Amino acid sequence: MKAIFVYLSGSKRGKTEFFVGPKISIGTDASCNVRFEPAIDISTSPFHAEMRFEKCTYILKDLGSTGGTFVNNRQIQEVVLHDSDLIEYGEDGPRVRFRIKVDEGDVCKPFREVLADSMDLAREAHKGRRLTTATLFFKTLLVEAFTQSSLKFKISAFIVLMIVFGGVGTLFYNVYTTLTETTKRVEVLEFESAVAKKIIRNFSGGICLIQCSFVLIDELTGEPLRAWSDGRLLTNDYTGTGFLVSKGGKVLTNHHIADPTWAKSAQFVSIEKGFKPMFKEFRAFFPKVKEPFPLKVEMVSEESDVALLSFDPRGIDIPVLELDVSHSGAVEGEPIVLLGYPAGLSALFAKADPDTARELSEMPFIEAAQALSDRDLIRPFTTQGHVSDVLEGRIIYDAQTTVGGSGGPVFNNKGKVVAISYGIFRGFRGANFGVPIKHALVLLEKGKR
Repeated sequence: MKAIFVYLSGSKRGKTEFFVGPKISIGTDASCNVRFEPAIDISTSPFHAEMRFEKCTYILKDLGSTGGTFVNNRQIQEVVLHDSDLIEYGEDGPRVRFRIKVDEGDVCKPFREVLADSMDLAREAHKGRRLTTATLFFKTLLVEAFTQSSLKFKISAFIVLMIVFGGVGTLFYNVYTTLTETTKRVEVLEFESAVAKKIIRNFSGGICLIQCSFVLIDELTGEPLRAWSDGRLLTNDYTGTGFLVSKGGKVLTNHHIADPTWAKSAQFVSIEKGFKPMFKEFRAFFPKVKEPFPLKVEMVSEESDVALLSFDPRGIDIPVLELDVSHSGAVEGEPIVLLGYPAGLSALFAKADPDTARELSEMPFIEAAQALSDRDLIRPFTTQGHVSDVLEGRIIYDAQTTVGGSGGPVFNNKGKVVAISYGIFRGFRGANFGVPIKHALVLLEKGKR
């Protein structure tokens, strides 16, 4: 039986190793069977953990490491491993997918082979003489099976005997298996739910509704564009999402929120030659803060849909979100939490009672946002899902969002922002896109210069 290590991150990322033996040592020391690079995998201790093969099972034990050992995102001291378990050596340390390969001829035979061998031996033991009772035959069968088989098969043989003598064993086994699987599913759901609650509790106050209203200015005359019929000023209104990344008032969002005419976006309006947009209102509403903050565009990325904004926090304490700087925080198949303001003001109206919602919906765009804030109705919506794919320029996930949610943070199960939401598949709700947070980190670094 081989132990297979598929390295997902860290110094050995992209490699696969096979091991056969009673003990596998893991760490950064040169004597370890699985050796990580100490300069890269700083969360891994020299003698971090060991894996033992006992009675057809692999057992992983933490050797008092500094960063801890995690299996399926839970810290362990000693645990029996199963095929496809995800192991992490130290918090934010190298991740390994553990696989088991059973080769032909291994001691741990499949159930049907051990049963057939045992029956042949039982028949041979009674060859040439009369088999007086079925009990004697099955007794011999049981002895032979226990002699040549593993612990796993001994349990299976016991279940078979129980089936022969009444079928009670089958019923018990099925119930037990179903209960175990259900318990695991419930534990996963409880874990994901707890993560979402923690993120909402700690960080929802740092996620703002961005309200934008702009006019088009004739570059030749400097006059704003007006309607032909009545001369009224033509405005373009939209909302987005942003989140605070520094106490000094730095906010991350999408490029197309900071500049709706961005060529790579064409999100809101197509600008004809000779006209340029000018914001009438560009402001942020944070939960539990009634007055909005005027926003200023500090910097935008031309390569990816990321922008850095700023405002004066006026000494108000607003939660700052923590960004994933490891570049490995988004992992395929792991849960994510998405916060933002999808559908803009319309969705927030639904938080009010019907009469209030009707009143708010009839207000002008600018006044409606302030009325929502006065009533403490500006709070981000939460959706959960899982990472479908991690690419160089985008992270794909199935958490639901829509227009208005652009610029919102995408959290991993450690409460760190791994992406900025920016797009959806039109006509297909099974996948949405996020800009990997590494692109925002580049922008933040430039902003310090």
